[in-house]
Amino acid sequence: MAVKLFVLGLPGSGKSSVARYISTYARDRQWSTTHINDYAILYRMFQEDTEGKQFKPAGHGGFDVLDLTVFDTALQRLERQVSPYFSSAKSDEIILIEFARNNYQKAFHQFSDASLLKEAYFLYLDTSIGTCKRRIRGRIAHPTSQDDHFVSDYIFNAYYNKDNGQDIPYVLERDFGVDEQRVMVIDNTCTLQEASPKINSFIDFIIDSASSHVGTAIVLRSQLVYLRNPI
Repeated sequence: MAVKLFVLGLPGSGKSSVARYISTYARDRQWSTTHINDYAILYRMFQEDTEGKQFKPAGHGGFDVLDLTVFDTALQRLERQVSPYFSSAKSDEIILIEFARNNYQKAFHQFSDASLLKEAYFLYLDTSIGTCKRRIRGRIAHPTSQDDHFVSDYIFNAYYNKDNGQDIPYVLERDFGVDEQRVMVIDNTCTLQEASPKINSFIDFIIDSASSHVGTAIVLRSQLVYLRNPI
């Protein structure tokens, strides 16, 4: 089964940049990646809201959320979107699942299948709101990828004015039984180059753990075949 890695943090914390970096690093270790985020889901919901009851247009082709319950709905749709990947994905593949929320305990409980979380890994990018806003202004002025979306001050004030990401390891262990070794919180106010050693270490741990698990499974299957077909 493919490995699931949630990449979390505020808008502008560097999630997409880190996800792209992980894809390159994993490829160097002969692993593939699939990157999924909820922006496309929210944008589609914005387009469908022709009466403007839940969204309103924002600058630079973006949108603002008026009805904050759409954040929960988007995660429920995200779960339905990613589920088919797990049955067809390769064992040496990382499914990168990216989203930003202001309350991750509430966000995690939007997923109906607890195994989606229990068997996953989590990387939270701890970044100040001021740093996030500066990065967003910079990426709008000088976009370098299709993920350089605009996020307004309005939505930071209305929704992202608080963030409980530091509590993610505790919440995941208490509510879902996720081992703390599967969760990494890093300070990403620095450059990607400065953060990369910690990211590399975590990805190495994920790949090595998954490879070890696959190897153990092969041995057990071989033993079972031997027991069924003794010489």
